[in-house]
Amino acid sequence: MVIRASERKKQLNKRLRMLNRVVLGGVTLFVPIYIGVSLTGGSADKLENLTNLFANINNQVALTVPVDGVRYMHFFHGPPDEGHKFVLVDVRLQVNLQLAWVIVPKCFQLVDDGGRRYYPLSRSPFFIAHTDQLKGTKGEVYEGQLLFEIPSERKHESLLFDRYYETKEDDNGHD
Repeated sequence: MVIRASERKKQLNKRLRMLNRVVLGGVTLFVPIYIGVSLTGGSADKLENLTNLFANINNQVALTVPVDGVRYMHFFHGPPDEGHKFVLVDVRLQVNLQLAWVIVPKCFQLVDDGGRRYYPLSRSPFFIAHTDQLKGTKGEVYEGQLLFEIPSERKHESLLFDRYYETKEDDNGHD
């Protein structure tokens, strides 16, 4: 049996592609392992610290609301607008990693059962106690109450916290 040169070239190219895939797969698998061992010096304690660092990067700020931390009110240093009620939310904000951005009122959003979002009022006790531009220093803990105003027929669904980016959305506290 005689193999032509063109078939021999195809088989050689096929084997080279397979070899390239094996080498690339090996590099993809072993380079991250090598980097992990290099960064930790082979120590399991350092590897755990590295894992904690990555967890803190993902969770720069921890926001918690106690189980009984949400109250509906019809008066809070004055009545709400016609057809609205106040929602007072107890919050605890812990900064796990130094933030490169400031925490402002628009970082918080209350979502109602209709999916509509509301920003806290500037007269929230939280902002009166801590200012409306927190530096977000690592290890700081801020506690207080956020005050929202929502339509009377709505109920709160969740409280969101995220970095606020200045956009051209409407400025009445709604998306």
